Amino acid sequence: MRVAELLGRVRGATRGVVLLVLLMIGFATMLGSVLAPRRAALVHVGVPCDYAVEVDGVLRCGEGAPHSLAEVCPGHGARNVTAEFRSGDAVKSSGLCQLRSPAPGGPSWSRMLPTDLAALGLPVDLNSASIEELASLPGIGPVLAGRITEARPFADVAELRGVRGIGPRKMEKIRIRARTHQAERSQAERSRAGQS
Repeated sequence: MRVAELLGRVRGATRGVVLLVLLMIGFATMLGSVLAPRRAALVHVGVPCDYAVEVDGVLRCGEGAPHSLAEVCPGHGARNVTAEFRSGDAVKSSGLCQLRSPAPGGPSWSRMLPTDLAALGLPVDLNSASIEELASLPGIGPVLAGRITEARPFADVAELRGVRGIGPRKMEKIRIRARTHQAERSQAERSRAGQS
């Protein structure tokens, strides 16, 4: 056999092996995505929902939604029972109620999926939201969400205009769901002052 003929056979065999490996990787990836456990997205049925908390995978909306840990863990050993939920929080009572000092940010007290926040039209706090939550705002992708996190803190939603990539039209769309805790507190204080 000639050397050129032998090299041709080796190249052909190598291509076949490479193709087989790629097919196996593709099949494994597809199988993994099909078999991977997923949490089903919440279903919004068109009921107005200004305040919502997901408890054990169930959406609680409006007056039926818990506002504090004490409502989810009545009589349990949790010491921080005065902790309050924010609209868009997702809690797992089985884990949360067993903790001595439950606080947001753990596996038992996190945020709803960004797609759920968007579907419900829930507010997103510019100063504490994750990049994924910020990306759920209209017209905001991961790059722009990153710029928003770099520009923190915001005293007011209007300060977003200083972030490169946010023009007047985008600002108009974002303003519907964007909030800052400082602005929420000020609004609540004004409401209380008006009631007195």
